[in-house]
Amino acid sequence: MTKKTINVSVIGLGPWGQTLAHKLSALPGFTLKSTFDHHDARKVAHAETAPSLEAILDDASIKACVITTPNHTHADLARTALEAGKNVLIAKPLAMTAAACDEISALARAKGLVAMTGHTTLFNPGVLLMKRLIAESGRPVLHFDARRRGVGRIQKNSVLLDLAVHDLANAIFVTGRHPLSAQHVQRPYGGCPAAQAQMFMRFEGGMTGHVESSWVASERRRLAVVTLDGRIVKLDELTAKVSVYDTTPTPSLAENNFTAVKIAEYKVDAHDALADELSAFAKLIRERRFPEENARIARSVVRAIEISEDIGVYF
Repeated sequence: MTKKTINVSVIGLGPWGQTLAHKLSALPGFTLKSTFDHHDARKVAHAETAPSLEAILDDASIKACVITTPNHTHADLARTALEAGKNVLIAKPLAMTAAACDEISALARAKGLVAMTGHTTLFNPGVLLMKRLIAESGRPVLHFDARRRGVGRIQKNSVLLDLAVHDLANAIFVTGRHPLSAQHVQRPYGGCPAAQAQMFMRFEGGMTGHVESSWVASERRRLAVVTLDGRIVKLDELTAKVSVYDTTPTPSLAENNFTAVKIAEYKVDAHDALADELSAFAKLIRERRFPEENARIARSVVRAIEISEDIGVYF
């Protein structure tokens, strides 16, 4: 028996909203019913253009809304859609404050709806493999380090709210640790107040973390490195490889010397992480199940940026 598709609308048709609209129109679990953007010229050929946001919210046939508007509007739009009885997938970050994240989650739970944040990298098979290898090692996690540089156009908001969000979510997801405190330095470029930033964190259990994010780097990088007791697990998203290194000291090494010997390497097959994320959203809607882990990660990401102390500008 064929499952009935879920009617969905996309609110916000910037570059990411366009990508999501095209993907939703191709997935068997959804029917892209309509789109809406305050810029009238933004449309997609395979869906009707709603005359207003209210028209989407008043349409009882629409069961889900995908929100890809500017960051500062996410929380209000999510609450409005939930109040109208719509399940929501909100582009990261979920909101600008942890308190707003809590309100959205509480409202969704109370109404029996799904409120999911679009942390697409958590569906990356390399990230999933990294998480499994860390868990199987049984070793204490000491440090998480990530570098996401030279990717995408420069935007008006802080790079922390765009690129760093991916790596904060990855850090929490693969280690199971949530940040307790954070500091950052940033560098402006053109009209962007923070086109380049570094963030330093302390996590539960004594783990430390560092994330470097930049729109203006000379080379493109997407690296995540997790240091365990006696092991290093590294993901290179650009080469689609996960490598494992043994760092256990041996008697032949001089005192305080360090060596890392590669003991395994995995080639990660190409996979459509966005399609997996949207399919997971559809499954949650059908099962009427709230995504608890996603909500915890989304809140912790927002909280880390919210509490992060700006310790100066670097040049």
